[in-house]
Amino acid sequence: MKARSHLDCCQAPALERLRVLDESTHDLEAVMRCTACGSYWFYRFLEYVNWAGGDDDLTSWFAPLTEAEGTNLLEAADRSAMDLSFLTTRASWMDDNEGVRRVPGLPGYR
Repeated sequence: MKARSHLDCCQAPALERLRVLDESTHDLEAVMRCTACGSYWFYRFLEYVNWAGGDDDLTSWFAPLTEAEGTNLLEAADRSAMDLSFLTTRASWMDDNEGVRRVPGLPGYR
């Protein structure tokens, strides 16, 4: 994955995908790790296709994970065994049509 200068784990963050947790035509969840410093990240991508015309909405979230959280997600048997509710209050980076900004958490993990 390309360098993400807005991520704040180190001076030159660049992420590699370690495990895809869930994937469909218009969304993706994955555990990532920074190749520069080794920090774990939860990555979520969501695409909203505007079939009526106009702009599609492509949104990515990057939530920092502790080493223990990253390891637990990598070792979990399957997606249904993962409790991701902590992501609703995890300060994260959001990248969408309006630009990159900090958000207080990721939607949809209650």
